[in-house]
Amino acid sequence: MIKSPRGGQFIAATNLKGKFSCLTGVLLFICLYGTSCIPSKNLKYFNNLSDSQVVRLPKLEKPQARIMPEDILDIRIAGANEATAALFNTYSSTTNAASSSTNANTGYLVDNQGDVEFPIMGKIHAAGLSREEFRDRLKERVSKYLKDPLISVKFTNFRFSVLGEVKAPGSFLVQQERVTVLEALGLSGDMTTYSRRNNVRIIRDSSGNREVGQLDFTDKAIFTSKYYYLQRNDIVYVEAEKSKSQFEDFSRVSSIVATLASIIALTITILR
Repeated sequence: MIKSPRGGQFIAATNLKGKFSCLTGVLLFICLYGTSCIPSKNLKYFNNLSDSQVVRLPKLEKPQARIMPEDILDIRIAGANEATAALFNTYSSTTNAASSSTNANTGYLVDNQGDVEFPIMGKIHAAGLSREEFRDRLKERVSKYLKDPLISVKFTNFRFSVLGEVKAPGSFLVQQERVTVLEALGLSGDMTTYSRRNNVRIIRDSSGNREVGQLDFTDKAIFTSKYYYLQRNDIVYVEAEKSKSQFEDFSRVSSIVATLASIIALTITILR
């Protein structure tokens, strides 16, 4: 009996298609397995935190915010003479052009020399002072023009950035005066599976003095770190695990192989 050539070609084509499908499946399995190779303890926060319901931590003194150049201050002044008070309150020396239209801030700008310019009074030095200290200095000057003034001073541009291996990196502008590094990560969508939780960097520039700190989110010592509370313009950088690049390499290879297998299978089917 003579074997049909077409029957042999069909069997060979089927075998070849099966081999490519098998190879594609193996690569996909390797890629999926790569996501589970990170130890679970590396994905947890505060591994050495007690399991008791209430954990007592050492007291951490909250840092006192100091006014810096390029800050934008919301200053409200009230007093017996409403017309004079209104002059200060309606004056705005700047609009924060770096902010989006939905978060645009108006207020008194602290210039590069650390001064704030007011109508009538002129410039008053503010850099290096706390809100309370600047309020007292301002009250002394305003008292010359307004009887029994009441003054409030607030920061309006607490901005920080979260970069690297987080779900939603970016720059954030918040209204409160204190932000913890945990709150910052919450705003950025939290870390991903491939984040190095034991090596998060805080890049800080305070009036020209730059420093880089390190936080280990697997250790409860983070709660007593001086970097637990962010300062204005801090940058939080989350490094990625090495396994992420391996997973991405596997993903690229499997995608290429899957595409080639599909093309070859389609070609064999057409020519069969």
